[in-house]
Amino acid sequence: MNEKKIRQRLTRITVLVVITVAVLLAAASMISASLEKVGSNTMEEQMKSETEEYKINMLRKLDADTQTLQTLASFFEFSADTISYEDFAKGVYEANRHNGFSRMGYFLKDGTGIRVTKNQDIDLDVKVSELNENFQEIIANAWEGESGVSRIYYDEGLDKQIIAYAVPVYSYNEVVGVLGASTGIEVFKEILDNGTALYGKGYAHLVGKEGKYLIRSERRVVQEQEETIYDGSYLPEEEKSRIRSCMEEGRSVFSYFTYKGLDYRMYLEPLDVNGWYIVCVDTTGKGGGSLYTILLVTRITMYAVLTLAAFLLIYGYCLFKQNTRRLIKIAYHDPCTDAYNRVHFMEKANAALEVSRSYTGIEMNIRQFKFINEIFGRAQANRLLIHVKEVLGEKLGEGEFFGRDSADRFLILMRGTDQEEIRRRLLEIMESVGDFAKLKRLNYRIRLYCGAAFADSMEKVPELSASETLFLRTSFALKTARDGHQNNIWFYNTAVHKDEIMQNYVETHMEQALNDGEFKLYLQPKKDLHSGKFGSAEALVRWQTADGTMIFPNQFIPLFEQNGFCVRLDLYMLEQVFCQIREWMDAGVDPIPISVNQSKLLFYEEDYMQNLDHLIEKYKIPPQLITLEILEGLALENVDELNRKLSLIRSKGFRVSMDDFGSGYSSFNTLGKLQIDELKLDRAFLMELSHGDPRRQKIIMEQIVEMAKRLHISTVVEGVETAENEELISELGCDYGQGYLYSRPVSAGEFSEKYMEN
Repeated sequence: MNEKKIRQRLTRITVLVVITVAVLLAAASMISASLEKVGSNTMEEQMKSETEEYKINMLRKLDADTQTLQTLASFFEFSADTISYEDFAKGVYEANRHNGFSRMGYFLKDGTGIRVTKNQDIDLDVKVSELNENFQEIIANAWEGESGVSRIYYDEGLDKQIIAYAVPVYSYNEVVGVLGASTGIEVFKEILDNGTALYGKGYAHLVGKEGKYLIRSERRVVQEQEETIYDGSYLPEEEKSRIRSCMEEGRSVFSYFTYKGLDYRMYLEPLDVNGWYIVCVDTTGKGGGSLYTILLVTRITMYAVLTLAAFLLIYGYCLFKQNTRRLIKIAYHDPCTDAYNRVHFMEKANAALEVSRSYTGIEMNIRQFKFINEIFGRAQANRLLIHVKEVLGEKLGEGEFFGRDSADRFLILMRGTDQEEIRRRLLEIMESVGDFAKLKRLNYRIRLYCGAAFADSMEKVPELSASETLFLRTSFALKTARDGHQNNIWFYNTAVHKDEIMQNYVETHMEQALNDGEFKLYLQPKKDLHSGKFGSAEALVRWQTADGTMIFPNQFIPLFEQNGFCVRLDLYMLEQVFCQIREWMDAGVDPIPISVNQSKLLFYEEDYMQNLDHLIEKYKIPPQLITLEILEGLALENVDELNRKLSLIRSKGFRVSMDDFGSGYSSFNTLGKLQIDELKLDRAFLMELSHGDPRRQKIIMEQIVEMAKRLHISTVVEGVETAENEELISELGCDYGQGYLYSRPVSAGEFSEKYMEN
């Protein structure tokens, strides 16, 4: 639903509210007139009505508190992952200051959280296990997505009886936290002690399902401090049994008790919360009061109820209208830059393209935005995004607009399809964005890259809107524009279209290709630099279609990593390696160790260890012959968790290798912490020796190899292509070399014939 339709619906609701209020006022007049003709109502019906009013007010208060907490939780959903823990705590504190809660807290799934008390300090690192068990119970339920209200309990810190609430906090439909709050029961006492019950001739208690007094009215007849309604001799035994039976079944019940020679009628109504009951008592006696008084009070009560209903309806409508405007803002605008978000941008773009195709769609990204975020901080990165938004707002003309998709990606719709004019305007925008570094005195040059596509030359993709079709093209162009280090603009063309066709083929045929065995095992030998022999190999994958076409890894691996198919492919290739080693052993050939890549997604699969056990059991080969290669990026997330997994893998006999060391954010510190058996130096090291400063690069490699030796980690150097490369790594003391100097990757059959049979 677009913004226009939402506003039209809001207008209809406005008219409906006005009509409803008018009807309520008319109904109040009609009811007042009809009450004049009412003969009388029985005391039981009156007590039901009064008790129901208490129930409504109690539930309204409970619902209002829960709704307030849920509203706060909805805002935390958009902010809890963008600010620091202490700032978040202050946000909870400020939220609590403007609500009626005595205490508020936010709790994480690890059992810790923050807690703030109104007008007092903020408590960090609060343990859920140390909270009252009633509070713990509703927090546990909230983790299951269920908002809850606790039983009444005594809080020593607040020194009073309280009720607690807990609601889940969501992020992308997943519970990421629990927002809790507690409030004193004074307001509930006020509801029960409002003095209007039965024309001022009655009062109400709140009791538990077992009959225990939870909130006792100050206006009660019985002054003794019994624990439950069954204590004392006021209730006949048969009435006690009947009341217990009804309360156990959750039914309402009328009864009576005798106190100091007088009989009093009482009515017990379930509150439908925690098994609580409202007990309403008529102090006029079992026989009832004046009919005139009953009619008069009924009229006044009815007027009050209808007036309150009209007021709440109008008040609720005002809140709804205000929240609707806020939700429109949230639904259609990016919270960081206040630009259109993707949803609203695509709606506007689609509407524009239905009128004219003389537009150019553009996707624009900031180079190394992740680096900017990490080095200069999130606040500075957000200022850069806002600067981009301001520049686009200044540079775009009438009928042109833009939006922020996600992270550093902006979507733009420009008028015109002249490639040189579009290029000129985009370069001007890029230069203006680059001025951000000068304005903020940053010693860093801001660079961008863009992918563009012309709407007038695109063919519509079935089941996609015009805007989705256009920006599908820009996404492909953007991938090509990503190459390089300067401002770059790439227009969608035939080459990009071929990539699109290939990507579509890969996505639509990957499942069938796996079932048909089109993914082939290739092996590349590693030379033992100490013995001069080929002592091991690395497993690689090639996709050979039924017609013999070869699809290389760079054409399908990146896509598989995005859509998650790499998990199934990695497991398949791992089993192919087991199968190949088993084949060598069955043929009487001494097997050599084989290393096989394991993607991040597969490595953290829940059943990963079970899959390894299954393969060992199925093929009966020594795990020492398998080296599992992981990427260095895994070590940047949680070294302790990674080491725990590595220990399990190594305990089964597998060797572990870190692949492509030096291609990302490697550090000696990280290397020293990891429990690995092998370190593979990225081919970039040898390339730098040819293009960079060879002396400095050689010193770096020496230090890496020396540290690996001290840590009892073997080293493999990739990209060995010349005899000079081999001589260098041998001098450095590396253990293995791998590269085209020795052999290109060959099929498993060719490898067996060439290297194993001899």
